[in-house]
Amino acid sequence: MKETNKPKYNLEKIKIAFDTTEKLNMTYSAMQGQYELGFSDQDVVDAIQALTCVDFYKSMPPKHKNYSAWHDVYKSTFKNVDLYIKFQIDKRDEIIISFKTR
Repeated sequence: MKETNKPKYNLEKIKIAFDTTEKLNMTYSAMQGQYELGFSDQDVVDAIQALTCVDFYKSMPPKHKNYSAWHDVYKSTFKNVDLYIKFQIDKRDEIIISFKTR
């Protein structure tokens, strides 16, 4: 499987999935990135809500052979910080895989 330049997931559905702080579902790595940036949970929500299709960067296949969920990557600027945000949707839920500076 190779990277693609088309998203696997609908951005509007991603935005709905993460439209409140209570709905944030992040990996430990993504939370570390958030805290290193000094971003609050609300900042993460706001950064996601500000994403547009123009911010889409690439869709990546899973790195581990036992996983099937692709990762959609967005690059955007929020609060004067260049962000790299990676999402995955699997059988269990939507999750933010990465939230860091690029």
